[in-house]
Amino acid sequence: MWYLLYQRSINEEIHSLKQRLWKNNKKEYSLIYGEKDSILEDLDNYIPNDDTIYNGVENSEIYRKIRQETNRYRLNLMEIWDSNRKSYTKELSNIMKASFDYEYSMLVIHPLLDVLEVNSDNTIVVGKRVTVKQKDDFLAYLFYKIVKEKFQKLRYEDRDIINVILELITLNELFTRMTNVSKYNYGKKDTYDLKKQIYPYWLMYLGVKEDNFDNYMVRDNIFFNKKDYEYNKTLKDLDIYDFISFCVKNKKKIFNIKPVTVEEIEII
Repeated sequence: MWYLLYQRSINEEIHSLKQRLWKNNKKEYSLIYGEKDSILEDLDNYIPNDDTIYNGVENSEIYRKIRQETNRYRLNLMEIWDSNRKSYTKELSNIMKASFDYEYSMLVIHPLLDVLEVNSDNTIVVGKRVTVKQKDDFLAYLFYKIVKEKFQKLRYEDRDIINVILELITLNELFTRMTNVSKYNYGKKDTYDLKKQIYPYWLMYLGVKEDNFDNYMVRDNIFFNKKDYEYNKTLKDLDIYDFISFCVKNKKKIFNIKPVTVEEIEII
């Protein structure tokens, strides 16, 4: 209910209800806004100090309609999650070369609220429209959010490097493996050059042989001059945490090699 009150209004009826509740109960409405963390920490047992706002929502006809729609959406969403969670988690662990098997509670809200959050207490809040055809797009982005939240707890310098590697793990390599189609065009545009600079080392980390680099460059549409990079056999033996440390430690060397386009590739 918190998201229904404080996210964007999904229709005119909800908007009118929120306006009426705010007009008549400004103090109570404001106080509940700060209760989000408490609600998520104990979803089953949370009891508000003042239930005026909650009663006002629950007694409305539009809320009953929204609950029905949310329940139908929840069944579809949980089928997608339950059917794919293990395979995604297994492949993610393979890419990271480290176990990434966490238990999560999933809070499903109305899909028109357009919410996807992963909280520090392992609670996932989902309210996004997802079809069966879109399931891999949704799951790749969900696992990106999950991994990113876990790495927020680790103290690393150079967050841009970390964030690019998190994209490489989930939005790019995981998404690619689960769909058998390259997804290396996904990610933030403002750090794409940095991704291109890390990419050769990323391939070494994945264990791609040097004589197979051309195939991957064509597949992913990310190009580099092979002569600019000394092949490092030890990278394939690192886990993701050590690989991040390697990139941070060698950032000057990585940054000094400028990204190139396919037209600038030197033909040997």
